[in-house]
Amino acid sequence: MQQRESFGGVLRREHHLNALAYVIIVVLLVITGVLLFMVLGGIAPPETWLLNDHVFRTVFIGLLLAVILYMVDQHRRLRAKLLDAHTQLKAANSEIMEAYERLAFAQHAAEVMTSLPQEDALEQVLRESVEHFGADAAAVVGDDVTLYTDDHVEDAAAHSAVLQVALDAVRAGKPIAISNSNKGSEALAVPLRIRGELTSVVCLWKRGEPFNADHLEGLDLVARIIELSSENQLLLREVRTQLGGTLRMLAALIDGRVPDYARRSARIAEHAVAVAEGLGLGARDISDLRIAATLADVGMLEVPDSIVGARRTLTAEEFAEVRSHPEKGARVARNAAFSPTVQEAIRDHHERLDGSGYPHRRSGLQIGMPARILAVVDVFNSMTTARPHRPALSTENAIAELAKGAGTLYDRRVVEALLSVIGYEFPECPPRFNADVTPEELAHFVIGSAEVN
Repeated sequence: MQQRESFGGVLRREHHLNALAYVIIVVLLVITGVLLFMVLGGIAPPETWLLNDHVFRTVFIGLLLAVILYMVDQHRRLRAKLLDAHTQLKAANSEIMEAYERLAFAQHAAEVMTSLPQEDALEQVLRESVEHFGADAAAVVGDDVTLYTDDHVEDAAAHSAVLQVALDAVRAGKPIAISNSNKGSEALAVPLRIRGELTSVVCLWKRGEPFNADHLEGLDLVARIIELSSENQLLLREVRTQLGGTLRMLAALIDGRVPDYARRSARIAEHAVAVAEGLGLGARDISDLRIAATLADVGMLEVPDSIVGARRTLTAEEFAEVRSHPEKGARVARNAAFSPTVQEAIRDHHERLDGSGYPHRRSGLQIGMPARILAVVDVFNSMTTARPHRPALSTENAIAELAKGAGTLYDRRVVEALLSVIGYEFPECPPRFNADVTPEELAHFVIGSAEVN
C-alpha cells in the first residue's frame, strides 16, 4: 500500500511538471509567433526599456534557460523514480503471485486431506509436492516413513537422505533448509506437532539446483495442513470411541428392560447398513442409520416397568403408552444431540407407508428413507426372533409377509434390498404361510400392532 501511494505521488509530480512545461512552451511559441509576425510585416518593435535593455535581455534569457534546465533535471529525476517504483511494484506483484501459488497449493492439499482416507491423502499430497516444489523426493518421517520418490530417483538414496534431514530438523526444532555441497543435494524440512508434541517431520529433497527462497514457507503451509488433518483424525477417533461407549451403555440399559436387545439391535444395525449401502445412501446417512438402529427402542426406558414386564394382555391405555416409545426415543436422541436423521429414524421406524403405523400415522414421503429401511429390517428381525409369548416365523414366512406388504406398508425397494442382503430374491407371487402358523401367532406381526419388536 505504501509503495502504491509513493508511486501515485511520483505520477502526480510528473503530471504537474509536464503541465508547467506545456505552459512555458506555449508562452515561448506565442512570443516567437508575435516576433515572426512583426518581422514579416515590417513592424518595428515598440521602443520600450525592457526590450532595448541589454541587461534585461541577458537576465531574461538566462532565467529562461535555468527554468528549462531545471525542468529537464526534474523530469530526469522523476523518470528515475518512476522506473524504481515500477521495479518495486513488479517485485511486489511477483511476491503476491508466489504467495498466491503457496496458498493455492495449501488449499488444494487441504481439500485432498479432507476428501480421502488419511494414508491415501498423505501419499497424494507428497506426490503432488514433489511436482509442485520440483523435488526428487518427499516424505513424512515419524515412527514410520511415508516416502514418495520421482521415477528417476533410487528409493534407498532418498530414504537415507530424508532420514538425515528429519533428524536435523528434530534437533533444530524449527523449519530448516539444508545444503550439502559434497553430495550436491538440497533439502527442506518442517517439524510436525500434534497437540503441541513433535511427532514427525515432513521433508523435501533433491539433487542439483537449490530450492527457491519461498519453498520453505510453502512447505511450512503444507505441514500445517497435515498437522490439522492429523489432529482432526485423532479427535474423530476419540469421538467415535466415546460415541461407541455411549451407544453400548444405552443398549445395555435397554437390554435390562427388553430382553436380548443389545444382540438384536446389533444384528438390525448390520442389516440396515447393508441395505443402505445397496440403495446408495451417503456415508453420513449410513452412519446415522447405524446409530438409530442401535437406539431404536431407547424410548422403552421411559415406559413403566409394570407395562414392560407385564405377562398379561395390556389395556388400551397401556398399549398407547407402549406405542409412544418411538416419540420418547426421538426426544432422548434430541437431548443427546444426535443428528435430525437419527431422531427421525427412531421416531418413524414403526410408521407405515399407508399411514397405519404409529406413533403419528405418517405416510408416504413423510417417512424418510432411513426410517423406511429401519422399519423393514426391524420387522423382519422381529418376525424371525422367538419370544416368550410366541414362536419365531421361518425365513420363508417372514419373506412372504414382507412381500405382501411391499408397496403398501413398506418401501418395495427396501424390501428387495434386504432380501438381496440375506440371499433371497423378491417373490413375484408371495407364498402362503405354512399351515402350522396359527392366525393368533400371525396377529403378532400385523402392522401397527402394539408389540414392540
